[in-house]
Amino acid sequence: MRAGEGRAAPGPVGARQLRDAGRTRGRQGGPGMAGRSVAGIARGMTSLGVVLGLLAFAPGASAVPVPPVHFGVIGSLHKEGPADLGVAVLQGSRAAELAVNEGGGILGRGLVLDPMNDDGEVEDAGPMVNSLIGLDHAAVIIGPTTTAEYLATRPIFTQYQIPDLMQGPDAALDHETNPYFWRDLPSVTVPSVAVALYARRLGYAQAAIMMTEDQPTQDFKGPLVQAFQKLGGAIVADVAIRPGQTSYRTEALAVINAHPQVIFTETDPVSAAAIFDSFRELNQLAIPFIGTPATASDDYLRTITYQGAHDHLTSVLGAPLPDRAGFQQYYHRLYPDRQPPATAPHAYDAVISAALAIGQAGSTDGPKINAAMMAVTNPPGTPCSLYADCLTLLRAGTKITYAGASGNLYYNRYHNVFGVYGALRVDPTGQLQWVAVMRDLELDKAAP
Repeated sequence: MRAGEGRAAPGPVGARQLRDAGRTRGRQGGPGMAGRSVAGIARGMTSLGVVLGLLAFAPGASAVPVPPVHFGVIGSLHKEGPADLGVAVLQGSRAAELAVNEGGGILGRGLVLDPMNDDGEVEDAGPMVNSLIGLDHAAVIIGPTTTAEYLATRPIFTQYQIPDLMQGPDAALDHETNPYFWRDLPSVTVPSVAVALYARRLGYAQAAIMMTEDQPTQDFKGPLVQAFQKLGGAIVADVAIRPGQTSYRTEALAVINAHPQVIFTETDPVSAAAIFDSFRELNQLAIPFIGTPATASDDYLRTITYQGAHDHLTSVLGAPLPDRAGFQQYYHRLYPDRQPPATAPHAYDAVISAALAIGQAGSTDGPKINAAMMAVTNPPGTPCSLYADCLTLLRAGTKITYAGASGNLYYNRYHNVFGVYGALRVDPTGQLQWVAVMRDLELDKAAP
């Protein structure tokens, strides 16, 4: 079945075997019981035990057991690697499942995750989401991680009116208008916006760009230019850098002659050293540089020298945050020998915030959950981080603002978040120092 075909009715697609195949098709450590390690099964039994405990002590449990609340998890859940978000989604969601169940559950009920691995196959994603909602009665969907999977599943969760907390950073969804779409993982365009915002905050109105010609860097450049222009700045020179040259005197002269107040840059470390040498010869590096997150690596800083970086370069990147929501604690209980993937806290926050929205709504009805999402994340409200603490406040009738493991979840009108970014300088000995912070609401206003 191709994406977009056969979806006139939102009823379950395929038989129960479809769901079972999706859960057991993967390799060891996947979401199904088949192929799971003994430790993995034990983790599942621990979660199940917590759920059963909640059911036993729920109001009225002595007469009729209260069924758990189900959240579906969809994506390529077995792939591990820097570009694969699926494992991060599953592990972060599992940690949140434990936090919710130990923190009081949802409306007196336990939380059960129903993961489905689609191996990144777009044609599988739609039927699997249909099964999660139609057969498992999932109140919320966590994932998928790619725009193609999202577009394949969007007609289904929209017709069911089920909130989908997408876990991919593609810029194509920066202006998504579907009311059931939510994304607590910042877009790939946010670092570009942060660079532009920091430059304008310093008063720079004319900028030059010196970046390599590879596609990732060019993808960074587009939103940077748009945000800088939106904030009243102008790009006076755009000079492409071909890596590996021993001198960039011609390129440096082109920039100098355009009279910028600042230079936006991203190159490899070796090219950066040659660029700095060329500017040093021509104008004593009189024009400051603001770099992308790649310019904050120790390899980059050592190559241009710590002293040179200290005097002439500021790097802009995501700011580190304290583990306010207990993510590390729950994650390491489930995965004691692993370090969490970088995006796992976002999946954790997706589950926690959705569970709190159900508590706020007092219902597992999709439209009511959807309407409550911003009520538990966006200001004003009493800040809270641990699920149990947030639940206590909700039960007392207090308006809350969930401050998660990945930062504040301040959703904008497109149901996207921006996170917190900072400006970083290195001292002459190589020690990094944060010199400025740019927060969610500022970044949202600056975004193109």
